[in-house]
Amino acid sequence: MLPGKRNKRAEDILMSLRNAGIVGQTTVSQAPDCAMDFEILLPSLDAILAVGCHSALAPNQVSPIVEPMRRMAKRGTHPALCVPRLTWSLLDACKEADVAIFDHDGNAFVRLPGLYIERLRPIRQAGMEPASGTVFTAKASRLLRAMLKKYPGDFMRADLARETGLNPGYVSTLTARLIKQQYVSNRSGQLHLDDPERLLDDWLAHYRFDRHRRHAFALSANTYEEGIAKLVTQLQGAGIRYAWTGWSGAQLRASYATPTLYMAYVSEPPKGLKGLFPVGKEGNVLLLVPHEEGVFQFTTATNAGPVVSDAQLYIDLCRMPGRAREQADALRHQCLNFARMSR
Repeated sequence: MLPGKRNKRAEDILMSLRNAGIVGQTTVSQAPDCAMDFEILLPSLDAILAVGCHSALAPNQVSPIVEPMRRMAKRGTHPALCVPRLTWSLLDACKEADVAIFDHDGNAFVRLPGLYIERLRPIRQAGMEPASGTVFTAKASRLLRAMLKKYPGDFMRADLARETGLNPGYVSTLTARLIKQQYVSNRSGQLHLDDPERLLDDWLAHYRFDRHRRHAFALSANTYEEGIAKLVTQLQGAGIRYAWTGWSGAQLRASYATPTLYMAYVSEPPKGLKGLFPVGKEGNVLLLVPHEEGVFQFTTATNAGPVVSDAQLYIDLCRMPGRAREQADALRHQCLNFARMSR
């Protein structure tokens, strides 16, 4: 972790502890394992928190991460985790593993002798921020997909314009905004994405999933894989361009939870597809005609056809109900772990 980000995360944790009446101080972890980014000394409790920071964390990943930290910890040291967002399922997993956890919004769980903190406050709802006048409009998002897909590589404005199909002047305007807002830096004429975590989180906060046109269907299949194959046959046979997203994209990219819905973007409203029956809102197939065709850019190839970019897949999952958010966290940990990518 970069020193600036490490210091910011440490200050956030110290503030959470001060709010509970505990004064601590931070130091760089002396442990050789990079899973520990820094330590929080708690003199009044005669304890140390060895903190590992993660850009995303699924509940089933807590124990495999924490156990090596415990084995390496010296006496009086307790492992702790820091993530961008603490969910109820992640909180439950940390309780079961008896490990402290903090997030960037001040939420926390700590259970030590003489100290108990449990705080999980509602956070700002994603999709509620206005996108107009920002780099997060539907059309401008083509640039975000490109940068997040190619991270940690650098970019030339001309290449971005060519690969996204955006006007070069528009690309210059957008990249100037990204530089001004400190997402991106100009390094001798090449653009570098400095803060992919914040860019992805802010894109989610502005993202309007409800703008895509929805077409619901019912499909009969013995297994989820059989249903995928049936849809591929029908869509390709009809000459319809498609890209998997939601549960289907997650199943093909980073399966974690049991999929409950077949889901893909399509280039046109589907008609007369064999074996698919139009229904109301309760079908098991959801085909989306996108608000902006940039969703078909920077896809990932699979045996079942293209999946939308990992960043697009993540924000789509985050806007879906049920366990989709847990699946989104697992996808982010596996496919959008920017700290690991930059090593």
